[in-house]
Amino acid sequence: MKTVLITGASSGIGRHSAIHLAERGYKVIIVARNMNRLEETIRNAPSIASNMHPYKVDVSDSESLTNTANLILKEWGHIDVLVNNAGYGLKGPLEFLEMWEIQKQFQTNVFGLMEFTKLFIPQMRRRGTGTIINISSVLGRMPLPFNGAYSASKFALEGLSENLRLELAPFGISVSIIAPGYFDTQFVANQTEGIRSQEAESAYKPYQDKYLNRKNTFGRPAKADKVAETIRKVIESKSPKLRYLVGVDAHYAMFLKTIIPDRLFNYILGKILI
Repeated sequence: MKTVLITGASSGIGRHSAIHLAERGYKVIIVARNMNRLEETIRNAPSIASNMHPYKVDVSDSESLTNTANLILKEWGHIDVLVNNAGYGLKGPLEFLEMWEIQKQFQTNVFGLMEFTKLFIPQMRRRGTGTIINISSVLGRMPLPFNGAYSASKFALEGLSENLRLELAPFGISVSIIAPGYFDTQFVANQTEGIRSQEAESAYKPYQDKYLNRKNTFGRPAKADKVAETIRKVIESKSPKLRYLVGVDAHYAMFLKTIIPDRLFNYILGKILI
């Protein structure tokens, strides 16, 4: 079975995917900043513990990325699949986000991902095979108010993925994007709010409150296992597609965005959300 490396595997989609693949016999290298959470994942799945192997890495730290990648390659020789899942959401109106907050968002969601990917491309290229799966979001293709920094980072990831797919195809390396909609993971609970985003004097405050109230009525989120199943589908496909949407809301939103003019689509979103 193939060796799969999953970043951000200490919770949410990353954890679900690691367990899903390990249950099916894959050797899964799980990496995250919190080693205790990684070890907890393994302890909670004793029957497949031998298929999961934890490594600590901080995707915002170049030295950590380089050292961890070198250690993995030294101990494993190569990896077959890289799943770039690590990331978080920064929320708040752009006007009230500090630049260091935005830079941190991009360092984690884009720059760290690029750097880690660069470290594994050479061994895939030499072997003439490999799969890179980037976990994006439906917000990488459409807007959502007060999520501008996060959405911008995912738009960047979408562009990077399309470019990499072209660059690496001659070497037998496939690149795919998985774009989930609203899923039942700790992502929403763990979103970082800009330190000034809820200032009482903010002109955005009533619109933010309305958005949050309406967002809570959208219905129950889908299960993260759907993303895990899609990751396995990409790994096992002989000819993976560029983009996979996961979740009814993601399919519905992108269908509407495709057939409706941008002005009308944004007008509808504004009426629904704020």
